[in-house]
Amino acid sequence: MSNFLFKTLSKLLLIVSWLFALIVLPVAAQAPQEPQPSDVRIVIDISGSMKKNDPQNLRIPALDMLSRLMPEGSKAGVWTFGHYVNMLVKHRPVNEQWRREAESKSQSINSVAQFTSIGQALEKAAYDKNYSIKDNYKTHVIILTDGMVDIDRDPVINTKERNRILNEVLPAYQQADYTIHTVSLSENADKQLMDRLALATDGKSVVAKSADELMNVFLEVFDQAVPAEELPLNDNTFLTDSSIEEFTALIFRQPNSEDTQLIGPDNKAYTKSSVDPSLKWFHTDKYDLVTVKRPLEGEWRILAKLEPQSRITVVSDLSLVVKPMPTNIKLGDSIELSLALREENKVVTRAEFLQLLDIGAKVYHLTDDTDVEQEWSNKLSGGLVPGNGVYNTKLEYFNQVGAFKVDINVDGKTFQRQFTHRLNVRELFAVETDYSTVGGQAQYIATVIPQSASIDYANTEVVGKLKVPSGSSTIQKFDLTESQVWELVISPTEEGIYYLSMRVTTKDKRGQPQDFIPQSLSFQFPEKDNSFEQLIVNTPEPETFNQPAVNSLDESEEEPEVFPEATEVVEENVPVETDYTQWILYGALGLSNLLIIFVIYILYRKLFGSSSSNDDDDDDFDEVQQEQPIQEKSPPKPSFDEPPMDEMIINDLEDEIDLAVDEPAEPEGIDIDLSVTDDEEEPEFSLDDFAPDALDDEFKK
Repeated sequence: MSNFLFKTLSKLLLIVSWLFALIVLPVAAQAPQEPQPSDVRIVIDISGSMKKNDPQNLRIPALDMLSRLMPEGSKAGVWTFGHYVNMLVKHRPVNEQWRREAESKSQSINSVAQFTSIGQALEKAAYDKNYSIKDNYKTHVIILTDGMVDIDRDPVINTKERNRILNEVLPAYQQADYTIHTVSLSENADKQLMDRLALATDGKSVVAKSADELMNVFLEVFDQAVPAEELPLNDNTFLTDSSIEEFTALIFRQPNSEDTQLIGPDNKAYTKSSVDPSLKWFHTDKYDLVTVKRPLEGEWRILAKLEPQSRITVVSDLSLVVKPMPTNIKLGDSIELSLALREENKVVTRAEFLQLLDIGAKVYHLTDDTDVEQEWSNKLSGGLVPGNGVYNTKLEYFNQVGAFKVDINVDGKTFQRQFTHRLNVRELFAVETDYSTVGGQAQYIATVIPQSASIDYANTEVVGKLKVPSGSSTIQKFDLTESQVWELVISPTEEGIYYLSMRVTTKDKRGQPQDFIPQSLSFQFPEKDNSFEQLIVNTPEPETFNQPAVNSLDESEEEPEVFPEATEVVEENVPVETDYTQWILYGALGLSNLLIIFVIYILYRKLFGSSSSNDDDDDDFDEVQQEQPIQEKSPPKPSFDEPPMDEMIINDLEDEIDLAVDEPAEPEGIDIDLSVTDDEEEPEFSLDDFAPDALDDEFKK
């Protein structure tokens, strides 16, 4: 009996351990950690073309601003490049000495170099990428350039160097988990290369249309590289609390604004001329940078006409910690938002404290990275308080291409915190077109460019259908170039309009199939401007983005879908995922208690109920013998013939497969055979799927 008791208790312990491992441990793993300190490496182009694109040398004040914003505890370094690469400011931990050196050395930035060695500059900035011992920093490289890869007067050598950057330098960055942020100054920069470098490492790629925008663009990239906790700035006021050790106010003034004044909770006024041991004030003609240590608790006011990019960052014992979010996502993706408040490096879980919080997240769809086109609100608080102090939700508003901003606000009645994150939503692939002449022969070039780091090049095929003016159609496969893009070169011979429809069949790095139908194109040969035009055709809805679909060119098609006007959608009392987890946890504990009671009951019956039950059974048996003779009874027959377990499983699976498989709808326009036989495995999309005669009507007008 003791052996039976031991086995039963062992099984019970395993069940309880399994329940806790299944529920409790994943909950604890969701808590966001304090962010890694940033290691920022700034790489600046000093080639001769900068004289034209940055005539006032605004790279100097922009770099000076970044060096002053770099927080204590981070690391930073500055490199300049032209034909050669030089370390301008030594790469090391940031302190006052480093800032003074950066301010001094930045004055030597010029525009005297002859070439633009982008590849060599990236390699020098990542000098430690192969070190076996890694520190706890998250490395970001910010590169500013106004040109293309230019290391020699021979364009063939430059092309080889550009391919080397994509095929050797970039993979090394990815392996080291370094992030590249690119700033293109002027339209002459190799925007395609800059985008590829940033997207492949989940960095930010931005264009400064003029040197005057350089400071704002640098600041936008800096925010991605060095995310900081902020205080909400409303109507030129912000609220400090007793947990704040210091705040830094970056105040951008509007043109012709009066000099900035900072008014404390005690109505004491501070200016750039104030002398105070707790105050540090840096003034330029565009902005003020003010740091106040051990600030008074209460409401502070800023007397100035502020620009939108002004902000208040803090160092505090009570901090808002947000799980890192991606910088680039594809159309239709969602983002998992996870946040918590940490105090003394521990997540705050006190229910009486969390019940006072008002936590919300707003998502903004931006135009030109500044103006709000559409916004959504998501409330995380107001329901059950999460037992582990972690608030989770899913943001699913990214069904339009463009720039988005996520604002997280926490209002604790006596304190406030804010966190801002910017991201870009892109199509899975982009299409660019070009025109050139080779030996007097016109060439129209269509290029399909990947815009996601998850693209598996080996399992991607790009096919186009070209209809010539005479009416015949041909299927042509795009070639994957050394630059890791797909190109189709069209050499027209007939005069008239050409039509090109395309399809991309791919798999991501997890093996999931994805199909993308780019917008169809047309061009007229010969034509003065020699340009492609996009055909107005129906665009797949966001929810069917990854499903096989083909754009039809039939004139009888419906009008293209138009997105509704921007409206504010407010979602109140959105359930927090951790609340459900808390109930599941309570249920699991209750179930464990029931199991324990049940096992104790069984043990009691086994240990103490055996003898008495046997005696009672014997007496009952004697009584039955006296009443009637014993008759043998055969076991009852089951009401159905039960098949063996393996047959049941197979039958169930076959039924589920039959229910799950739907016949794919045949798309209009391009006839594509999507069937797959058991004898031969066919690709989802092949050249044979395009029968030239099947689409002749597609291009008729």
